[in-house]
Amino acid sequence: MQAAADSLPNDPVQLQGIIQQLRDQLAESEQQRSDQAARLEQQAKRIEQLLETIELLRRKRFGPSADRVPDNPLALFDETELEALIGELEEALEQETKPVPSADDQPAKPKRKPVRRPLPSHLPRVERILDLPEAVKAAMGEDWRFIGYEVSEQLAVIPRQYYVIESKRAKYVPVHDEVPGAEIGVKLAPRPAPLIPKSLAHSSLLALIVTNKFVDALPLYRQEQLFAREGIDLSRQTMAGLLIQLNAPLAPVAAALKALLTQGPVVQIDETPVQVMGEAGRAKTQQSFMWAFCGGPLNKPVRWFEYAPSRAAEVPHRVLFPPGADEPAPFYLQSDGDGAYHVLANSDAIIDHTGCWAHVRRKFVEAANGRHASAAQQMVALIGELYAVERRLRTAEAETRQRERHTHSRPILMRIRRWLDQAEGRAAPKSLLGQAIAYALGQWPILITFLEDGHLELDNNRTENAIRPFGLARKNFLFAGSPKGAETSALLFSLVETAKACGLEPWAYLNHLFEHLPAAKTPEAVAALLPHNLKMDDLKQEGSIR
Repeated sequence: MQAAADSLPNDPVQLQGIIQQLRDQLAESEQQRSDQAARLEQQAKRIEQLLETIELLRRKRFGPSADRVPDNPLALFDETELEALIGELEEALEQETKPVPSADDQPAKPKRKPVRRPLPSHLPRVERILDLPEAVKAAMGEDWRFIGYEVSEQLAVIPRQYYVIESKRAKYVPVHDEVPGAEIGVKLAPRPAPLIPKSLAHSSLLALIVTNKFVDALPLYRQEQLFAREGIDLSRQTMAGLLIQLNAPLAPVAAALKALLTQGPVVQIDETPVQVMGEAGRAKTQQSFMWAFCGGPLNKPVRWFEYAPSRAAEVPHRVLFPPGADEPAPFYLQSDGDGAYHVLANSDAIIDHTGCWAHVRRKFVEAANGRHASAAQQMVALIGELYAVERRLRTAEAETRQRERHTHSRPILMRIRRWLDQAEGRAAPKSLLGQAIAYALGQWPILITFLEDGHLELDNNRTENAIRPFGLARKNFLFAGSPKGAETSALLFSLVETAKACGLEPWAYLNHLFEHLPAAKTPEAVAALLPHNLKMDDLKQEGSIR
Protein backbone atom coordinates (compact mmCIF):
# COMPACT_ATOMS: atom_id res chain seq x y z
CA MET A 1 0.00 0.00 0.00
CA GLN A 2 2.90 2.35 1.01
CA ALA A 3 4.70 1.46 -2.24
CA ALA A 4 1.61 2.34 -4.27
CA ALA A 5 1.34 5.68 -2.48
CA ASP A 6 5.03 6.43 -3.05
CA SER A 7 4.55 5.81 -6.78
CA LEU A 8 1.94 8.55 -7.11
CA PRO A 9 3.12 11.83 -8.59
CA ASN A 10 3.40 14.97 -6.47
CA ASP A 11 1.92 17.22 -9.11
CA PRO A 12 -1.71 18.10 -8.13
CA VAL A 13 -2.75 18.32 -11.78
CA GLN A 14 -1.50 14.80 -12.45
CA LEU A 15 -3.22 13.54 -9.32
CA GLN A 16 -6.51 15.10 -10.41
CA GLY A 17 -6.12 13.40 -13.78
CA ILE A 18 -5.59 10.02 -12.14
CA ILE A 19 -8.62 10.60 -9.87
CA GLN A 20 -10.77 11.54 -12.86
CA GLN A 21 -9.57 8.47 -14.72
CA LEU A 22 -10.49 6.28 -11.75
CA ARG A 23 -13.89 7.93 -11.56
CA ASP A 24 -14.47 7.29 -15.25
CA GLN A 25 -13.45 3.64 -14.82
CA LEU A 26 -15.77 3.32 -11.83
CA ALA A 27 -18.69 4.90 -13.76
CA GLU A 28 -18.00 2.62 -16.71
CA SER A 29 -17.93 -0.38 -14.39
CA GLU A 30 -21.20 0.69 -12.79
CA GLN A 31 -22.76 1.13 -16.24
CA GLN A 32 -21.56 -2.32 -17.26
CA ARG A 33 -23.00 -3.84 -14.10
CA SER A 34 -26.28 -1.99 -14.71
CA ASP A 35 -26.38 -3.16 -18.33
CA GLN A 36 -25.60 -6.71 -17.25
CA ALA A 37 -28.36 -6.61 -14.62
CA ALA A 38 -30.78 -5.31 -17.26
CA ARG A 39 -29.75 -8.08 -19.64
CA LEU A 40 -30.17 -10.68 -16.91
CA GLU A 41 -33.61 -9.31 -16.06
CA GLN A 42 -34.56 -9.32 -19.74
CA GLN A 43 -33.28 -12.87 -20.12
CA ALA A 44 -35.21 -13.94 -17.01
CA LYS A 45 -38.40 -12.46 -18.45
CA ARG A 46 -37.68 -14.15 -21.78
CA ILE A 47 -37.12 -17.49 -20.02
CA GLU A 48 -40.38 -17.00 -18.11
CA GLN A 49 -42.20 -16.19 -21.36
CA LEU A 50 -40.74 -19.29 -23.05
CA LEU A 51 -41.67 -21.48 -20.09
CA GLU A 52 -45.24 -20.17 -20.31
CA THR A 53 -45.31 -20.85 -24.03
CA ILE A 54 -43.95 -24.38 -23.53
CA GLU A 55 -46.55 -25.08 -20.85
CA LEU A 56 -49.31 -23.69 -23.08
CA LEU A 57 -48.20 -25.81 -26.04
CA ARG A 58 -47.98 -28.87 -23.82
CA ARG A 59 -51.51 -28.37 -22.57
CA LYS A 60 -52.80 -27.75 -26.09
CA ARG A 61 -51.08 -30.91 -27.32
CA PHE A 62 -51.88 -33.28 -24.46
CA GLY A 63 -54.54 -31.56 -22.35
CA PRO A 64 -58.31 -31.24 -22.83
CA SER A 65 -59.43 -29.04 -25.69
CA ALA A 66 -62.05 -27.20 -23.64
CA ASP A 67 -61.21 -23.71 -22.34
CA ARG A 68 -60.89 -24.67 -18.69
CA VAL A 69 -58.85 -23.22 -15.89
CA PRO A 70 -56.87 -25.55 -13.57
CA ASP A 71 -58.90 -27.34 -10.91
CA ASN A 72 -57.38 -25.33 -8.09
CA PRO A 73 -59.89 -23.02 -6.40
CA LEU A 74 -57.20 -21.49 -4.14
CA ALA A 75 -55.54 -20.00 -7.22
CA LEU A 76 -58.47 -17.60 -7.51
CA PHE A 77 -57.05 -15.64 -4.55
CA ASP A 78 -53.80 -13.82 -4.03
CA GLU A 79 -51.71 -14.26 -0.87
CA THR A 80 -53.44 -11.46 1.05
CA GLU A 81 -56.87 -12.89 0.29
CA LEU A 82 -55.67 -16.35 1.32
CA GLU A 83 -54.38 -15.08 4.67
CA ALA A 84 -57.69 -13.31 5.34
CA LEU A 85 -59.61 -16.43 4.37
CA ILE A 86 -57.46 -18.64 6.62
CA GLY A 87 -57.96 -16.19 9.52
CA GLU A 88 -61.74 -16.31 9.09
CA LEU A 89 -61.66 -20.10 9.05
CA GLU A 90 -59.50 -20.28 12.19
CA GLU A 91 -61.82 -17.87 14.02
CA ALA A 92 -64.83 -19.91 12.97
CA LEU A 93 -63.14 -23.09 14.25
CA GLU A 94 -62.38 -21.50 17.63
CA GLN A 95 -66.00 -20.41 18.10
CA GLU A 96 -67.31 -23.80 17.14
CA THR A 97 -68.19 -25.67 20.34
CA LYS A 98 -70.44 -28.40 19.04
CA PRO A 99 -68.50 -31.62 18.56
CA VAL A 100 -68.36 -32.90 15.07
CA PRO A 101 -70.13 -36.24 14.81
CA SER A 102 -67.94 -39.13 13.76
CA ALA A 103 -68.35 -40.95 10.52
CA ASP A 104 -69.94 -43.87 12.40
CA ASP A 105 -72.64 -41.59 13.84
CA GLN A 106 -73.56 -40.08 10.48
CA PRO A 107 -76.11 -41.98 8.44
CA ALA A 108 -74.66 -43.33 5.23
CA LYS A 109 -75.98 -41.64 2.13
CA PRO A 110 -77.89 -44.05 -0.06
CA LYS A 111 -76.09 -44.86 -3.25
CA ARG A 112 -77.71 -43.43 -6.33
CA LYS A 113 -79.01 -46.21 -8.49
CA PRO A 114 -78.36 -45.90 -12.19
CA VAL A 115 -81.50 -45.15 -14.18
CA ARG A 116 -81.81 -46.39 -17.74
CA ARG A 117 -83.18 -43.76 -20.06
CA PRO A 118 -86.16 -44.81 -22.17
CA LEU A 119 -85.46 -45.56 -25.79
CA PRO A 120 -86.74 -42.97 -28.32
CA SER A 121 -90.51 -43.16 -28.71
CA HIS A 122 -90.44 -42.38 -32.44
CA LEU A 123 -88.66 -45.64 -33.27
CA PRO A 124 -90.90 -48.50 -34.48
CA ARG A 125 -91.44 -51.38 -32.06
CA VAL A 126 -91.22 -55.05 -33.06
CA GLU A 127 -92.86 -57.34 -30.51
CA ARG A 128 -91.13 -60.59 -29.59
CA ILE A 129 -93.38 -62.78 -27.43
CA LEU A 130 -91.49 -65.01 -25.02
CA ASP A 131 -93.58 -67.73 -23.40
CA LEU A 132 -93.04 -70.88 -21.41
CA PRO A 133 -92.61 -74.11 -23.35
CA GLU A 134 -95.86 -75.93 -24.17
CA ALA A 135 -94.86 -78.90 -22.03
CA VAL A 136 -94.37 -76.67 -18.99
CA LYS A 137 -97.71 -74.94 -19.55
CA ALA A 138 -99.45 -78.31 -19.91
CA ALA A 139 -97.94 -79.47 -16.61
CA MET A 140 -99.17 -76.27 -14.94
CA GLY A 141 -102.75 -77.09 -15.88
CA GLU A 142 -105.58 -74.98 -14.51
CA ASP A 143 -103.65 -74.04 -11.38
CA TRP A 144 -101.90 -71.13 -13.11
CA ARG A 145 -103.55 -68.13 -14.77
CA PHE A 146 -101.97 -65.77 -17.36
CA ILE A 147 -101.89 -62.15 -16.09
CA GLY A 148 -99.85 -60.28 -18.74
CA TYR A 149 -96.29 -59.58 -19.83
CA GLU A 150 -93.17 -58.11 -18.30
CA VAL A 151 -91.86 -55.73 -20.93
CA SER A 152 -88.22 -54.80 -21.56
CA GLU A 153 -86.65 -53.01 -24.52
CA GLN A 154 -83.39 -53.27 -26.43
CA LEU A 155 -82.15 -51.07 -29.24
CA ALA A 156 -81.62 -53.01 -32.47
CA VAL A 157 -80.45 -52.04 -35.95
CA ILE A 158 -81.02 -53.15 -39.52
CA PRO A 159 -77.87 -52.47 -41.59
CA ARG A 160 -78.29 -49.88 -44.33
CA GLN A 161 -79.88 -51.40 -47.39
CA TYR A 162 -78.98 -50.30 -50.89
CA TYR A 163 -81.38 -50.94 -53.75
CA VAL A 164 -81.78 -50.07 -57.39
CA ILE A 165 -84.72 -48.04 -58.67
CA GLU A 166 -85.67 -49.54 -62.03
CA SER A 167 -87.77 -46.97 -63.90
CA LYS A 168 -89.98 -48.48 -66.60
CA ARG A 169 -91.47 -45.92 -68.99
CA ALA A 170 -94.59 -47.06 -70.78
CA LYS A 171 -94.38 -47.04 -74.60
CA TYR A 172 -97.35 -46.78 -77.00
CA VAL A 173 -97.54 -47.12 -80.80
CA PRO A 174 -100.52 -46.36 -83.06
CA VAL A 175 -102.53 -49.35 -84.30
CA HIS A 176 -102.51 -47.97 -87.85
CA ASP A 177 -101.25 -44.99 -89.76
CA GLU A 178 -104.58 -43.15 -89.73
CA VAL A 179 -104.47 -42.53 -85.96
CA PRO A 180 -104.00 -38.81 -85.11
CA GLY A 181 -100.39 -38.24 -84.17
CA ALA A 182 -99.24 -41.47 -85.69
CA GLU A 183 -96.34 -39.66 -87.32
CA ILE A 184 -94.69 -39.48 -83.89
CA GLY A 185 -94.09 -43.19 -84.00
CA VAL A 186 -93.70 -44.19 -80.33
CA LYS A 187 -95.29 -42.24 -77.48
CA LEU A 188 -93.17 -42.55 -74.32
CA ALA A 189 -94.23 -41.74 -70.76
CA PRO A 190 -92.27 -38.70 -69.47
CA ARG A 191 -89.56 -39.19 -66.89
CA PRO A 192 -89.11 -36.76 -63.97
CA ALA A 193 -86.10 -34.53 -64.53
CA PRO A 194 -83.11 -35.73 -62.43
CA LEU A 195 -80.97 -33.35 -60.46
CA ILE A 196 -77.86 -34.52 -62.37
CA PRO A 197 -78.66 -35.61 -65.95
CA LYS A 198 -77.66 -39.18 -66.88
CA SER A 199 -76.40 -39.86 -63.37
CA LEU A 200 -76.52 -43.28 -61.75
CA ALA A 201 -77.07 -41.64 -58.34
CA HIS A 202 -80.59 -41.19 -56.99
CA SER A 203 -81.33 -38.19 -54.77
CA SER A 204 -81.13 -40.42 -51.69
CA LEU A 205 -77.61 -41.59 -52.62
CA LEU A 206 -76.45 -38.02 -53.32
CA ALA A 207 -77.85 -36.95 -49.94
CA LEU A 208 -76.02 -39.84 -48.27
CA ILE A 209 -72.65 -38.97 -49.83
CA VAL A 210 -73.03 -35.30 -48.88
CA THR A 211 -74.14 -36.12 -45.32
CA ASN A 212 -71.31 -38.59 -44.81
CA LYS A 213 -68.69 -36.06 -45.88
CA PHE A 214 -70.02 -32.70 -44.70
CA VAL A 215 -71.87 -33.76 -41.54
CA ASP A 216 -70.01 -36.88 -40.38
CA ALA A 217 -66.57 -35.82 -41.76
CA LEU A 218 -66.19 -39.09 -43.68
CA PRO A 219 -63.76 -38.60 -46.59
CA LEU A 220 -64.66 -39.99 -50.00
CA TYR A 221 -61.98 -42.67 -49.90
CA ARG A 222 -63.54 -44.09 -46.71
CA GLN A 223 -66.97 -43.98 -48.30
CA GLU A 224 -65.50 -45.86 -51.24
CA GLN A 225 -64.40 -48.58 -48.81
CA LEU A 226 -67.86 -48.73 -47.20
CA PHE A 227 -69.54 -49.14 -50.59
CA ALA A 228 -66.99 -51.82 -51.53
CA ARG A 229 -67.95 -53.86 -48.45
CA GLU A 230 -71.50 -53.88 -49.82
CA GLY A 231 -70.26 -55.06 -53.20
CA ILE A 232 -70.85 -51.66 -54.84
CA ASP A 233 -68.19 -50.20 -57.12
CA LEU A 234 -68.41 -46.46 -56.47
CA SER A 235 -65.03 -44.79 -56.67
CA ARG A 236 -64.02 -41.60 -54.93
CA GLN A 237 -63.42 -39.98 -58.32
CA THR A 238 -67.03 -40.71 -59.31
CA MET A 239 -68.36 -39.32 -56.02
CA ALA A 240 -66.16 -36.21 -56.33
CA GLY A 241 -67.53 -35.64 -59.82
CA LEU A 242 -71.10 -35.98 -58.55
CA LEU A 243 -70.47 -33.39 -55.83
CA ILE A 244 -68.94 -30.94 -58.30
CA GLN A 245 -71.95 -31.35 -60.61
CA LEU A 246 -74.27 -30.26 -57.79
CA ASN A 247 -72.95 -26.71 -58.07
CA ALA A 248 -75.01 -25.71 -61.11
CA PRO A 249 -78.46 -27.06 -60.12
CA LEU A 250 -78.07 -25.77 -56.54
CA ALA A 251 -77.21 -22.23 -57.65
CA PRO A 252 -80.82 -20.90 -57.33
CA VAL A 253 -81.10 -22.32 -53.81
CA ALA A 254 -77.75 -20.79 -52.87
CA ALA A 255 -78.81 -17.39 -54.17
CA ALA A 256 -82.11 -17.49 -52.26
CA LEU A 257 -80.33 -18.55 -49.07
CA LYS A 258 -77.61 -15.92 -49.37
CA ALA A 259 -80.21 -13.19 -49.94
CA LEU A 260 -81.59 -13.87 -46.44
CA LEU A 261 -78.21 -13.51 -44.72
CA THR A 262 -78.36 -9.75 -44.10
CA GLN A 263 -82.10 -9.55 -43.40
CA GLY A 264 -81.68 -9.86 -39.65
CA PRO A 265 -80.40 -7.59 -36.87
CA VAL A 266 -76.96 -9.25 -36.53
CA VAL A 267 -74.40 -10.96 -38.77
CA GLN A 268 -71.62 -12.92 -37.11
CA ILE A 269 -68.43 -13.79 -39.04
CA ASP A 270 -65.47 -16.07 -38.51
CA GLU A 271 -62.86 -17.68 -40.75
CA THR A 272 -60.53 -20.67 -40.71
CA PRO A 273 -57.62 -21.75 -42.94
CA VAL A 274 -58.06 -24.33 -45.69
CA GLN A 275 -55.55 -25.86 -48.08
CA VAL A 276 -56.66 -25.76 -51.73
CA MET A 277 -54.77 -27.36 -54.59
CA GLY A 278 -54.54 -25.93 -58.10
CA GLU A 279 -55.18 -22.26 -57.34
CA ALA A 280 -54.04 -20.12 -60.24
CA GLY A 281 -50.87 -18.17 -59.53
CA ARG A 282 -50.50 -19.58 -55.99
CA ALA A 283 -48.20 -22.18 -54.50
CA LYS A 284 -49.72 -25.37 -53.15
CA THR A 285 -48.51 -24.49 -49.67
CA GLN A 286 -50.27 -21.11 -49.54
CA GLN A 287 -53.26 -20.96 -47.23
CA SER A 288 -56.73 -20.05 -48.33
CA PHE A 289 -59.71 -19.45 -46.05
CA MET A 290 -63.21 -20.67 -45.45
CA TRP A 291 -65.40 -17.84 -44.18
CA ALA A 292 -68.48 -18.58 -42.08
CA PHE A 293 -71.42 -16.18 -41.69
CA CYS A 294 -74.36 -16.51 -39.29
CA GLY A 295 -77.33 -14.23 -39.83
CA GLY A 296 -80.81 -14.20 -41.28
CA PRO A 297 -84.16 -12.88 -40.06
CA LEU A 298 -85.38 -13.67 -36.57
CA ASN A 299 -86.44 -17.34 -36.34
CA LYS A 300 -84.97 -17.96 -39.82
CA PRO A 301 -81.30 -18.69 -39.19
CA VAL A 302 -78.87 -18.72 -42.12
CA ARG A 303 -75.42 -20.28 -42.15
CA TRP A 304 -73.36 -19.23 -45.16
CA PHE A 305 -69.87 -20.44 -46.07
CA GLU A 306 -67.62 -18.72 -48.57
CA TYR A 307 -64.29 -19.95 -49.92
CA ALA A 308 -61.67 -17.31 -50.76
CA PRO A 309 -57.89 -17.30 -51.27
CA SER A 310 -57.66 -14.13 -49.17
CA ARG A 311 -58.26 -13.07 -45.57
CA ALA A 312 -58.76 -9.43 -46.52
CA ALA A 313 -61.83 -7.37 -45.60
CA GLU A 314 -62.81 -7.38 -49.27
CA VAL A 315 -64.07 -10.97 -48.96
CA PRO A 316 -66.80 -10.45 -46.31
CA HIS A 317 -67.64 -7.10 -47.90
CA ARG A 318 -68.32 -8.85 -51.21
CA VAL A 319 -70.51 -11.44 -49.47
CA LEU A 320 -72.55 -8.96 -47.43
CA PHE A 321 -72.73 -6.23 -50.07
CA PRO A 322 -72.55 -7.93 -53.49
CA PRO A 323 -71.96 -5.57 -56.43
CA GLY A 324 -75.18 -4.44 -58.10
CA ALA A 325 -77.45 -5.53 -55.25
CA ASP A 326 -79.56 -3.19 -53.17
CA GLU A 327 -77.96 -2.16 -49.90
CA PRO A 328 -79.52 -4.15 -47.02
CA ALA A 329 -81.15 -2.68 -43.95
CA PRO A 330 -78.59 -1.71 -41.27
CA PHE A 331 -77.37 -4.52 -39.03
CA TYR A 332 -74.75 -5.18 -36.36
CA LEU A 333 -71.47 -6.95 -37.15
CA GLN A 334 -70.10 -9.38 -34.58
CA SER A 335 -66.64 -10.95 -34.84
CA ASP A 336 -63.32 -11.46 -33.13
CA GLY A 337 -60.64 -8.78 -33.07
CA ASP A 338 -59.03 -9.41 -36.47
CA GLY A 339 -58.17 -6.21 -38.34
CA ALA A 340 -60.20 -7.17 -41.43
CA TYR A 341 -63.42 -6.92 -39.41
CA HIS A 342 -62.56 -3.45 -38.12
CA VAL A 343 -62.19 -2.33 -41.75
CA LEU A 344 -65.49 -3.98 -42.66
CA ALA A 345 -67.24 -2.28 -39.73
CA ASN A 346 -66.74 1.11 -41.42
CA SER A 347 -69.41 0.24 -44.02
CA ASP A 348 -72.45 2.50 -43.94
CA ALA A 349 -74.91 -0.40 -43.60
CA ILE A 350 -73.33 -1.62 -40.36
CA ILE A 351 -74.79 -0.04 -37.24
CA ASP A 352 -71.88 -0.93 -34.99
CA HIS A 353 -69.22 -3.56 -34.41
CA THR A 354 -69.46 -5.87 -31.41
CA GLY A 355 -66.69 -8.14 -30.16
CA CYS A 356 -66.40 -11.59 -28.67
CA TRP A 357 -65.91 -12.20 -24.94
CA ALA A 358 -65.16 -15.87 -25.59
CA HIS A 359 -61.92 -14.86 -27.32
CA VAL A 360 -61.00 -12.65 -24.35
CA ARG A 361 -61.79 -15.41 -21.88
CA ARG A 362 -59.76 -17.93 -23.93
CA LYS A 363 -56.64 -15.78 -23.65
CA PHE A 364 -57.00 -15.48 -19.88
CA VAL A 365 -57.60 -19.22 -19.61
CA GLU A 366 -54.31 -19.73 -21.43
CA ALA A 367 -52.66 -17.34 -18.99
CA ALA A 368 -54.28 -19.21 -16.08
CA ASN A 369 -52.50 -22.35 -17.25
CA GLY A 370 -49.21 -20.44 -17.24
CA ARG A 371 -47.08 -18.86 -14.54
CA HIS A 372 -49.53 -16.10 -13.53
CA ALA A 373 -52.46 -18.37 -12.72
CA SER A 374 -53.85 -16.45 -9.76
CA ALA A 375 -54.33 -13.11 -11.52
CA ALA A 376 -55.61 -14.68 -14.73
CA GLN A 377 -58.18 -16.77 -12.87
CA GLN A 378 -59.54 -13.66 -11.20
CA MET A 379 -60.38 -12.28 -14.64
CA VAL A 380 -61.84 -15.61 -15.74
CA ALA A 381 -64.12 -15.48 -12.70
CA LEU A 382 -65.22 -11.92 -13.56
CA ILE A 383 -66.02 -12.91 -17.14
CA GLY A 384 -67.94 -15.87 -15.73
CA GLU A 385 -70.22 -13.39 -13.97
CA LEU A 386 -71.08 -11.86 -17.36
CA TYR A 387 -71.97 -15.29 -18.70
CA ALA A 388 -74.08 -16.01 -15.61
CA VAL A 389 -76.23 -12.98 -16.46
CA GLU A 390 -76.55 -14.20 -20.05
CA ARG A 391 -77.67 -17.66 -18.95
CA ARG A 392 -80.52 -16.14 -16.98
CA LEU A 393 -81.57 -14.08 -20.01
CA ARG A 394 -81.19 -16.80 -22.66
CA THR A 395 -84.93 -17.07 -23.41
CA ALA A 396 -85.84 -13.44 -22.66
CA GLU A 397 -87.05 -10.94 -25.24
CA ALA A 398 -84.55 -8.51 -26.75
CA GLU A 399 -85.90 -5.52 -24.83
CA THR A 400 -85.70 -7.42 -21.54
CA ARG A 401 -82.15 -8.54 -22.24
CA GLN A 402 -81.05 -4.99 -22.98
CA ARG A 403 -82.66 -3.65 -19.82
CA GLU A 404 -81.26 -6.39 -17.58
CA ARG A 405 -77.79 -6.02 -19.07
CA HIS A 406 -77.72 -2.34 -18.14
CA THR A 407 -78.73 -3.29 -14.61
CA HIS A 408 -76.48 -6.31 -14.03
CA SER A 409 -73.82 -6.55 -16.75
CA ARG A 410 -72.70 -2.91 -16.81
CA PRO A 411 -71.42 -2.95 -13.18
CA ILE A 412 -69.48 -6.14 -13.94
CA LEU A 413 -67.92 -4.46 -16.97
CA MET A 414 -66.83 -1.53 -14.80
CA ARG A 415 -65.12 -3.95 -12.38
CA ILE A 416 -63.43 -5.73 -15.29
CA ARG A 417 -62.13 -2.45 -16.70
CA ARG A 418 -60.73 -1.36 -13.32
CA TRP A 419 -59.00 -4.74 -12.96
CA LEU A 420 -57.46 -4.44 -16.44
CA ASP A 421 -56.22 -0.89 -15.82
CA GLN A 422 -54.62 -1.87 -12.52
CA ALA A 423 -53.05 -5.08 -13.85
CA GLU A 424 -51.73 -3.56 -17.08
CA GLY A 425 -48.59 -2.11 -15.52
CA ARG A 426 -47.83 -5.13 -13.33
CA ALA A 427 -47.75 -7.83 -16.03
CA ALA A 428 -44.85 -8.23 -18.44
CA PRO A 429 -46.11 -7.16 -21.89
CA LYS A 430 -44.89 -10.35 -23.61
CA SER A 431 -46.19 -12.76 -20.96
CA LEU A 432 -49.41 -14.66 -21.55
CA LEU A 433 -51.15 -12.49 -18.97
CA GLY A 434 -49.73 -9.30 -20.47
CA GLN A 435 -50.88 -10.31 -23.95
CA ALA A 436 -54.37 -11.18 -22.64
CA ILE A 437 -54.65 -7.80 -20.88
CA ALA A 438 -53.44 -5.94 -23.98
CA TYR A 439 -55.96 -7.80 -26.17
CA ALA A 440 -58.87 -7.02 -23.84
CA LEU A 441 -57.96 -3.34 -23.59
CA GLY A 442 -57.42 -3.07 -27.34
CA GLN A 443 -60.84 -4.59 -28.04
CA TRP A 444 -62.66 -2.78 -25.23
CA PRO A 445 -64.77 -0.43 -27.42
CA ILE A 446 -66.35 -3.39 -29.26
CA LEU A 447 -66.54 -5.60 -26.14
CA ILE A 448 -69.15 -3.32 -24.55
CA THR A 449 -71.29 -2.88 -27.68
CA PHE A 450 -73.56 -5.77 -26.67
CA LEU A 451 -75.17 -3.41 -24.16
CA GLU A 452 -76.74 -1.46 -27.04
CA ASP A 453 -79.14 -4.11 -28.36
CA GLY A 454 -80.70 -7.21 -26.85
CA HIS A 455 -80.33 -9.10 -30.13
CA LEU A 456 -76.55 -9.08 -29.72
CA GLU A 457 -74.76 -12.01 -28.13
CA LEU A 458 -71.93 -11.89 -25.63
CA ASP A 459 -69.66 -13.86 -27.96
CA ASN A 460 -69.23 -15.18 -31.47
CA ASN A 461 -69.74 -18.82 -30.46
CA ARG A 462 -72.67 -19.35 -32.80
CA THR A 463 -70.39 -18.91 -35.80
CA GLU A 464 -67.58 -20.88 -34.19
CA ASN A 465 -70.00 -23.77 -33.62
CA ALA A 466 -71.09 -23.56 -37.26
CA ILE A 467 -67.50 -23.62 -38.53
CA ARG A 468 -66.38 -26.40 -36.16
CA PRO A 469 -67.69 -29.25 -38.39
CA PHE A 470 -65.57 -27.87 -41.20
CA GLY A 471 -62.53 -27.96 -38.93
CA LEU A 472 -63.26 -31.58 -38.06
CA ALA A 473 -63.73 -32.50 -41.71
CA ARG A 474 -60.50 -30.69 -42.61
CA LYS A 475 -58.57 -32.97 -40.27
CA ASN A 476 -59.86 -35.96 -42.23
CA PHE A 477 -59.61 -34.88 -45.86
CA LEU A 478 -56.75 -32.37 -45.25
CA PHE A 479 -57.28 -30.22 -48.37
CA ALA A 480 -59.59 -29.42 -51.27
CA GLY A 481 -58.45 -30.81 -54.61
CA SER A 482 -59.35 -27.69 -56.58
CA PRO A 483 -60.94 -24.24 -56.21
CA LYS A 484 -64.13 -25.68 -57.71
CA GLY A 485 -64.12 -28.36 -55.01
CA ALA A 486 -63.65 -25.73 -52.30
CA GLU A 487 -66.60 -23.74 -53.70
CA THR A 488 -68.74 -26.89 -53.69
CA SER A 489 -67.73 -27.62 -50.11
CA ALA A 490 -68.74 -24.09 -49.08
CA LEU A 491 -72.13 -24.46 -50.74
CA LEU A 492 -72.89 -27.88 -49.24
CA PHE A 493 -71.71 -26.80 -45.78
CA SER A 494 -74.09 -23.83 -46.09
CA LEU A 495 -77.03 -26.15 -46.80
CA VAL A 496 -76.35 -28.75 -44.10
CA GLU A 497 -75.52 -26.21 -41.37
CA THR A 498 -78.61 -24.12 -42.16
CA ALA A 499 -80.72 -27.28 -42.09
CA LYS A 500 -79.29 -28.18 -38.68
CA ALA A 501 -79.91 -24.64 -37.40
CA CYS A 502 -83.55 -24.98 -38.51
CA GLY A 503 -83.98 -28.30 -36.67
CA LEU A 504 -83.93 -30.52 -39.78
CA GLU A 505 -82.04 -33.79 -40.07
CA PRO A 506 -79.49 -33.11 -42.85
CA TRP A 507 -79.99 -36.29 -44.88
CA ALA A 508 -83.78 -35.93 -44.84
CA TYR A 509 -83.57 -32.31 -45.97
CA LEU A 510 -81.04 -32.96 -48.73
CA ASN A 511 -83.03 -35.94 -50.02
CA HIS A 512 -86.14 -33.75 -50.21
CA LEU A 513 -84.23 -30.90 -51.83
CA PHE A 514 -82.50 -33.04 -54.46
CA GLU A 515 -85.76 -34.83 -55.30
CA HIS A 516 -87.92 -31.72 -55.76
CA LEU A 517 -85.46 -29.09 -56.99
CA PRO A 518 -85.58 -30.10 -60.70
CA ALA A 519 -89.32 -29.29 -60.75
CA ALA A 520 -88.87 -25.88 -59.03
CA LYS A 521 -89.02 -23.45 -61.95
CA THR A 522 -90.03 -20.24 -60.15
CA PRO A 523 -88.41 -18.20 -57.34
CA GLU A 524 -91.39 -19.07 -55.13
CA ALA A 525 -90.90 -22.79 -55.74
CA VAL A 526 -87.20 -22.50 -54.95
CA ALA A 527 -87.92 -20.52 -51.76
CA ALA A 528 -90.31 -23.27 -50.64
CA LEU A 529 -87.35 -25.67 -50.62
CA LEU A 530 -85.28 -23.60 -48.17
CA PRO A 531 -84.88 -25.19 -44.71
CA HIS A 532 -86.89 -22.41 -43.03
CA ASN A 533 -90.03 -23.44 -44.94
CA LEU A 534 -89.90 -27.15 -44.09
CA LYS A 535 -90.54 -29.20 -40.98
CA MET A 536 -89.36 -32.65 -40.05
CA ASP A 537 -92.96 -33.87 -39.89
CA ASP A 538 -93.38 -32.91 -43.56
CA LEU A 539 -90.27 -34.83 -44.54
CA LYS A 540 -91.36 -37.89 -42.59
CA GLN A 541 -94.90 -37.85 -43.98
CA GLU A 542 -93.69 -37.89 -47.57
CA GLY A 543 -91.49 -40.88 -46.86
CA SER A 544 -88.16 -39.12 -47.08
CA ILE A 545 -86.94 -41.03 -44.04
CA ARG A 546 -87.07 -44.78 -44.43
